[in-house]
Amino acid sequence: MEWYFILLIVLGGVAFAVGQYLIFAAVVAKKCLQAATTPVAHTLEEARAFQAEYEDMDFDDYDNVWRKQPFETEGKQGKIRGEVIFNNGEANRAKVAIICHGHTWNRVNSVKYARIFLYRGYNVVIYDHAYFGLSDGKFTTLGYYERSDLSAVVDYARRLFGKEAFLVLHGESMGAVTVLCELSVRDDIDAVIADCAFSDTKGYFGELCSKSTHLPAFPIVDFSNSMSKRKFGYDFAAVKPIEDVRGSDVPICFIHGESDRFISTHHSQDMYRQAQNPLSELHLFPHAGHARSFHSDREAYIGVVNEFLDKVERAASHN
Repeated sequence: MEWYFILLIVLGGVAFAVGQYLIFAAVVAKKCLQAATTPVAHTLEEARAFQAEYEDMDFDDYDNVWRKQPFETEGKQGKIRGEVIFNNGEANRAKVAIICHGHTWNRVNSVKYARIFLYRGYNVVIYDHAYFGLSDGKFTTLGYYERSDLSAVVDYARRLFGKEAFLVLHGESMGAVTVLCELSVRDDIDAVIADCAFSDTKGYFGELCSKSTHLPAFPIVDFSNSMSKRKFGYDFAAVKPIEDVRGSDVPICFIHGESDRFISTHHSQDMYRQAQNPLSELHLFPHAGHARSFHSDREAYIGVVNEFLDKVERAASHN
């Protein structure tokens, strides 16, 4: 057989293999995008049962003591629904905390954090991101549209408690990404607590893809992003919390579990190094998995939040 026939056969085989891999990569990319944007979401009841069983959460005060008021506001995909929890002691109507839950969860997951702020005299706003809980929405975007929804919630809180209210944002996982992205949307945030956020969507998707499929991130992430832009108008490249951190002077408390296998600790570490405000902090919780820092050491977590808030409130009072 002539050498060029052998070369053609080899090249044809390579082309066939590459074509098959690209088809496989496209299938994997579609599944990854579905898991990110249209996951199986927990209902309020399921979230409550999980919190009670696996995180030893007591909802008695939420059910019988806290003074709550439902609210809704207009988001990118329809109504965003949640609750305002008024500080029962009415110690300071000028302090407000807005808490953002993580991917697949809903406002029930925010109750454990709400208690920290209520004990400090804060009024608390918890709500369901679009697609989750009782809010409208056919998909989620890991911070892309959620930052606009959060801004609408901030507007609602400002109308309720006043433009001069001291306002803190707390977020977990996707919620942490959202509160960091909010720093690029508005300039009336006084402090942020970001628990286990990722710093860059495309970079994070690449890491997750490699871990879960043991395949190169390219071209799977690019395929996913192309599908996302066509279907949802959601561009991974437009969600880079690290750039929002770099461009803000708001004090930020970064929290991350050292044993987080879902979002690596380097994301919080990288963002902390870019934080502009000298009051910003980084706290790594030993042996804690993804979004498990509070559960792993509740007392230490509450202590971190309280000490950070003591510091930023004191600084604000001197301005």
